[in-house]
Amino acid sequence: MRFILYIFTKSVYFDINFKDMLYKISCFFVLLILSCTPENNFPNITVSETIPITMPQWNNVYNNLWGYEYLDDTGLGGIIIVQGMDGFLAYDRSCTFEKNSECIISGEFANDVVLTCGNCCNSKFNIIDGSVFEGKANQALKKYNTYFDGTMLFITN
Repeated sequence: MRFILYIFTKSVYFDINFKDMLYKISCFFVLLILSCTPENNFPNITVSETIPITMPQWNNVYNNLWGYEYLDDTGLGGIIIVQGMDGFLAYDRSCTFEKNSECIISGEFANDVVLTCGNCCNSKFNIIDGSVFEGKANQALKKYNTYFDGTMLFITN
């Protein structure tokens, strides 16, 4: 079915094939829906932690650039707290390839900027932004929100 529209004031001619247009719109929406698969499919675990980060037990993190400490019993595999250039970072320790509480990342040294999932897939992650450095993992570490009020560090999602 064809529809012809004339606009006489501007001398414009439109020849619209509704069947063709409907097909193109349908294809567009199908492609749009198929392309909307979640890129980050890491399990959503509720995290709400408050840490007295200025206390002596956190000396490896507080005022120690790229220093980090582990916080167990929260997140999927625990949390790694990092002192970054612009404040504190908090990542889930669970490897994003395996996505379980048994495959966790760790560093070899106190200020090592590469974290490794040594007990499972051997993926390596950059501590600066959580991105994949090498290995089977294809998404960055799960990052949590942090807020530092001068004495307390709040970690939430």
